[in-house]
Amino acid sequence: MMIKQTIGHVQISDEVISKLVGKITGATREISSMSAGLVESISKIWSGRSLQNGITIRRVDNSVEINVKIIVLYGSKVHEVCRELQHKVIDQVEHLTGLSIQAVNVFVDGITSEPHSSKV
Repeated sequence: MMIKQTIGHVQISDEVISKLVGKITGATREISSMSAGLVESISKIWSGRSLQNGITIRRVDNSVEINVKIIVLYGSKVHEVCRELQHKVIDQVEHLTGLSIQAVNVFVDGITSEPHSSKV
């Protein structure tokens, strides 16, 4: 995304946003890990690029939409974990990048009893 300033432009890549979201998600205690779908895993193998598992960034006009796929620890209040993650991602990504976050969509792909198995 390009941010126009009087002295020039600032461009923040999707990979940077994705890594920020990964760090925020990894710091959330009730989330065991990120979840990558089959298509994302295959594209990672073929492209050789290091994609952020379970995170997709979509540009919408002058704002950003973030999709996050997670696996939650058993016994956690899933709706509270998702809402907390949404607020953290919006607050921290907007603060650190200056970008406008349109939405943070959280998809719970599973529940596990093993804490922090393979975080990003």
